Amino acid sequence: MKKVVAIFLFSLYFFGSTEAYQLLKLPLLVKHYIKHKEEDPSINITAFLKLHYNKKMVVDDDFQQDMQLPFKTNNADACLVASVSMPASPVIFEYVPLPEVKNEFIMKNDLQPIHPLRSAIFQPPKNIC
Repeated sequence: MKKVVAIFLFSLYFFGSTEAYQLLKLPLLVKHYIKHKEEDPSINITAFLKLHYNKKMVVDDDFQQDMQLPFKTNNADACLVASVSMPASPVIFEYVPLPEVKNEFIMKNDLQPIHPLRSAIFQPPKNIC
């Protein structure tokens, strides 16, 4: 059931928002070709397609039928997606040298002896075994 619903929704989107709905007009193309074939038995499919799609539009007796053929007109109601993109600005890489790090360490109170009470606190761990 899910597959059927998915196919239905996909085909609804596909034929509704693209020009693929024109493919549904293919039976009209076949009927129109058969009509031309009856009028002129020497016409083949390529001559028929050239007559209707490759040449300038000629307003004749079957002009209304010609305009119903697939891909003769476009539907302005179809979903159009437009995007505006600005040209990319050139990327410029600049070399910025890093500041030098000085390896100087300033030790304050370097000359004062360690107080005896402070040194008694810091003792190595004792083995209790």
